[in-house]
Amino acid sequence: MPSYNSNSLLRQRKAFLVALNSVAGVGARTTLKLLQICQKKQLSDEEFWANKNHIWQEISLSEKTIESIKKFKIAHSLLDNLDKLEASGLSVISFQERDYPQLLLDSEDFPTILFVKSLLKIGSEAWQQALAQTISVVGTRKMTNYGRLAIRQIIPGLVATHKTIVSGFMYGVDLVAAQEALNCKGQTIAVLGFGFNHCFPASQSRTMQEFLTRGAIFLSEFAPEVEARPANFVMRNRIVAGLSRATLVIEAAKRSGSHITASYANDYGRLVMAVPGPINSHFSEGTKELINQGAILVNNARDILIELGENVDGSNELGEVKQIKVLDSQSQTILENLSFCSELSLDELQKKTDLDYGKLNQLLFDLELQGKINKKWGKYCLVG
Repeated sequence: MPSYNSNSLLRQRKAFLVALNSVAGVGARTTLKLLQICQKKQLSDEEFWANKNHIWQEISLSEKTIESIKKFKIAHSLLDNLDKLEASGLSVISFQERDYPQLLLDSEDFPTILFVKSLLKIGSEAWQQALAQTISVVGTRKMTNYGRLAIRQIIPGLVATHKTIVSGFMYGVDLVAAQEALNCKGQTIAVLGFGFNHCFPASQSRTMQEFLTRGAIFLSEFAPEVEARPANFVMRNRIVAGLSRATLVIEAAKRSGSHITASYANDYGRLVMAVPGPINSHFSEGTKELINQGAILVNNARDILIELGENVDGSNELGEVKQIKVLDSQSQTILENLSFCSELSLDELQKKTDLDYGKLNQLLFDLELQGKINKKWGKYCLVG
């Protein structure tokens, strides 16, 4: 049956790509090169994996890479490895499948494999919608109240026009922008700089679970066992930019990861935008520099939508937050406890409020967004 054979071959290729992705020293570009070599020499994936005609030595794979392949072969078969990954709750999508993000495929250094965690089914209408209208929002990890204000001013208007917020899932601007999108009943995509067996920082593992239950999509090009390393976050930044129609920078130091993401976006021919900041803030230096280099200055969602070429109804105040949240009794209880103690950890607040961790995390995020509390060194305190 043709359809069966076609699906079978596609799965075998995916298993091969996943295996290469797990080999030390083999990145996306090397994988594409190896695929070209196999095609030129008319070798199947399995024949390359078996080192037919001593192909590894012929193309001068490093000893480290060859040793990594041998270790992998001892521990796994190609299809068995893919089966185990999917059984663990991960979805895997290769660049040769139709549901691979098209914007990312259009970037020159796309990852050949994406590991996915989400309640959304890959290829579903919701999946397609999430990937169709993407804007990455990046910025400093040491976000100020001004950054929170900018996020609260901009994200609701973007969500109202069905934009998906893409970020790198780090504390600071990334995390608060994603949280605001979810609070506005919108969608967010988080791109990780590590494999799914880990979480960095570890304190955000509960947040990841909370985001997943609220419909967020998590992506990583790294095999599950890969730990967080500085170089991985640079690689992650190219995916954040590649997934997005535009990149928005909110608060950044002069030299920061946000500049790397913006640089990737510029290389891919995508829009780069920046929010101007207070003249006395260290975190205005990075956005000022980007604007001087040609990034588009924006103040609200309306500015962004206009730059994207979309019609904006003049009657819609997309750039303003119209509603102020009324604190519920649980939020008020948190604030009362913090008023009696200068700072409290998450565990201490849980004991004092008797709220489950998922609900407590959500309320704390909401209070942070409203500028009522800050989180420093893992503890919460009242603002001012």
